[in-house]
Amino acid sequence: MNMAVLSPAEASSEATSVVTRNRIVCFVDDDLSAAALRKGLEGSNLSIRRGTIRNAIRMLETDTELFALVTDISGVDDPFTELERLASVCPPDVRVALIGDNREITFYRDLMELGLTEYLPRPITREMVLDQLRPKLLGDAAPGQTDRGGHVISICGAQGGAGATSIAINLALQLAETTKAKVALLDLHLQGGEAAVMLGVQVGPGLRIALENPMRADTLFLERAAIEVNERVCLISADEDLDAQLDITEAGVRHVLGLLRQRFNYIVVDVPVPFPPSIHPVINLSRHALVLLEAEVTGLRNAHALRAAVTNIAGQDRVFTLLNRAGRPGGLHWAAIVKALGAEPDMVIPELGKGMTEAVNLGIPALEHVRKLRRHLAPIVREISGVGAERKSRLRRLLRL
Repeated sequence: MNMAVLSPAEASSEATSVVTRNRIVCFVDDDLSAAALRKGLEGSNLSIRRGTIRNAIRMLETDTELFALVTDISGVDDPFTELERLASVCPPDVRVALIGDNREITFYRDLMELGLTEYLPRPITREMVLDQLRPKLLGDAAPGQTDRGGHVISICGAQGGAGATSIAINLALQLAETTKAKVALLDLHLQGGEAAVMLGVQVGPGLRIALENPMRADTLFLERAAIEVNERVCLISADEDLDAQLDITEAGVRHVLGLLRQRFNYIVVDVPVPFPPSIHPVINLSRHALVLLEAEVTGLRNAHALRAAVTNIAGQDRVFTLLNRAGRPGGLHWAAIVKALGAEPDMVIPELGKGMTEAVNLGIPALEHVRKLRRHLAPIVREISGVGAERKSRLRRLLRL
């Protein structure tokens, strides 16, 4: 019988991954609750800390490697505000349970509608934890079929050189900076992709292997393929030879996207156009599909066809037109653009000068080189993250989907 031999580093990573999958962190502010959780969750990889939901939020800003979170909201004047903050930093696959002093059934139902695992009113006992909480955190029952996972944003360029990759990179960075969430940047241009070049990093063969053979891709494998751009943003990319014969499968795309949605709050995908059927799952799962074009005749022509293709897959309510480099010398006038599109673009980023090109040549994000870019990306980030939307609907999106 053949046995795979892991290197010490791989064995350590494997052990760390197993520990992470079972790690439960609890923040409670009284000894009785701590004792009840310690006894009721005995045998698990349990960490009990003094504090409330605010302490949990601070922890999650730097430490998200956990399976479940139990936290106290007792004495918090507006728990839904704190839950909104928690949702922005908590990975979608982490199970969240609350302890509080509100015993009203309407309050319980409001919390359950947000996708929380459980809510226990104080004072909690060992029996309450054993009967109500432990089965939901440590039970063997398979998880429900509810669509849980990170928010997918696809960027589809209607023409070559329109700046789709640059927008994808900087949108991912600003999204992470604004929401304090974990963001994956997935570049599906496996041949001639520019994301890695623009960020000045080297990539390996991991993404191609995962997309061609999903059986070889697990969470640990994908972590090896991901390149850390900063503490909250990872790049998953490839650099295959132009004459390489790729065999990207729909199953592979679904599997990779599923793995990413488990570990990241947002996944920004730079989608190759025209996209083959194997890429359709990306469009189908996108909550925001941005069709990006420049003010040129070819861009306007292609945008119509691309919007129709994306709409057929994702639905019209999720497709947005993004006009990039608006006002660029030599480009079409605004009136001509509106007439050709049949409506004003949903989002606009103006021409920002040579600094954008300089950033590419320097191998740094344009956000660090062109100050105005941040201001023009802000409305797009607000649209994607739900900032300014009705609170309850935003919490439902972040905690349940």
